[in-house]
Amino acid sequence: MTARNADVRAALEFHAATRYWRGGDGIVMGTPPDVEDGIWEKDRSLEPYPFKVYETLEPIGIPREFAPSPVPALAAVSATGRGGAGAPDLAFLARIARLSNGLLDRTVTVRGTTITYRTAGGTGARYHLELYFACADLPDLGAGLYHYAAHDHSLRQVRSGDVRSALGVEAPVVMAVTSTFWRNAWRYKARAYRHAFWDAGTSLSQALAVAASAGVPAELVLGFADQEVNAVLGIDGVREATLALCALGTGGPPPPDVAELPPVDLPVRPVSPREVTFPAIPAMHLASSLDTGAEAAAWRSRSVDAARPEPAGPLTALDPLPDDALPPEPVEDVILRRRSTRNYDTSVDLGFRDFSTLLDRSSRAYAADVRPPLDCYLIVNAVEALTPGIYLHHPARGAVELLRAGDFRADAARIAVGQEYCANAHVNAYWLADLGPLLAAYGNRGYRAAQLTSALQPGKLHLGTHALGLGAVGSTSADDDVVEFFSPHAAGKTYLFVTVFGVKRPRTAPPRP
Repeated sequence: MTARNADVRAALEFHAATRYWRGGDGIVMGTPPDVEDGIWEKDRSLEPYPFKVYETLEPIGIPREFAPSPVPALAAVSATGRGGAGAPDLAFLARIARLSNGLLDRTVTVRGTTITYRTAGGTGARYHLELYFACADLPDLGAGLYHYAAHDHSLRQVRSGDVRSALGVEAPVVMAVTSTFWRNAWRYKARAYRHAFWDAGTSLSQALAVAASAGVPAELVLGFADQEVNAVLGIDGVREATLALCALGTGGPPPPDVAELPPVDLPVRPVSPREVTFPAIPAMHLASSLDTGAEAAAWRSRSVDAARPEPAGPLTALDPLPDDALPPEPVEDVILRRRSTRNYDTSVDLGFRDFSTLLDRSSRAYAADVRPPLDCYLIVNAVEALTPGIYLHHPARGAVELLRAGDFRADAARIAVGQEYCANAHVNAYWLADLGPLLAAYGNRGYRAAQLTSALQPGKLHLGTHALGLGAVGSTSADDDVVEFFSPHAAGKTYLFVTVFGVKRPRTAPPRP
């Protein structure tokens, strides 16, 4: 591990500089006394265009409609990613691209800007992710590097020939997820770097489920040589950078060795008339980068102790649905009707079996080079046969531990910077991490992995709620308030991500008071 990656002050200082907390007039960012307004948007003429468009490459038409798979959505969400003998083809690339970063037929106009929602949620609808596919010869697509153009649902060939070996990953197809940071930072400043990995985790939760539904093995790769991978994709690694790779499929001939690749010199539509750089983003990305394939392999070989202390509070065993009782709706249909739910029915309890199923299915292991251990704390407001209070989920035990009983609806809204739907939701799920051992094992790169994983698991949970006819939404919170609220149990840990979920309020219900 390079000295740059090992000096974890970079991760700790970045996290401190991008904390949210409640100021006098709303959300501010930083750690007192060094604080600033958490929102930019100072110049609306610079509002970024939400798509990357290669101006001279011809689009390659791909299917847009897909036959539903026979795999229930909750089975796909919880799949390990290692099973199945499905082989990627053009239709599969179209399916996974649209269902993890494509467009929904749903728009909204905000302050004069028309936003078309994506199939995977994004922070503030400030969409900034791009997908690339490096593939061998497929039955209906020649070997090459292709960019998925979300704006017209097509592929564009960036490079011809098999370049997979230059990515350091062996699979028939390697999917790369990148972020153009400015497209999110225009609103969220340097905190956009957190959002980059949150949104990538959300997108990848859907990509992994789609792969499972098609029987195609999939493995997430977070340890890769940044500069080498970015060079293959033809991106600079500063304004647009690779966040994660995903190996799709197994078998086939090994990728051929690749000679030095020429630079990609293709005109791209400008995102804005000019872009504003928030220096903390490139500084943190560089501090967490891996230089070579050998360094990436060494990073992937590391581990951190995932053991947890023995529970001290009462345990309640979960009672999830068995495989043969899962709702049959396929994940493709669930994704296309996924929404962010902010209205919850406070007159009913969330069923204990639904609660159990969501925690069980969303926390199951999936194929990845690194899965940093996280803790899921719960504010339970209204779950059938469960005492309201604060809980900790113990996946290995299939149980939740009661840490403190009580009605914490008001606290749920308070630590979520006053968002009342957190008080009305049946459950608030918070993911925290002990960054000390994580950064000691993985260096600054461990911070990237923690942020992405903290959104990937909630992404699975979010899909699960819709499969059960429920609703969920990712939220935001005041970092230090969260840790303080869940302490003393959470003392010393770091808040990463929150999702709230529960029974949706019927459209015919009277307005909330």
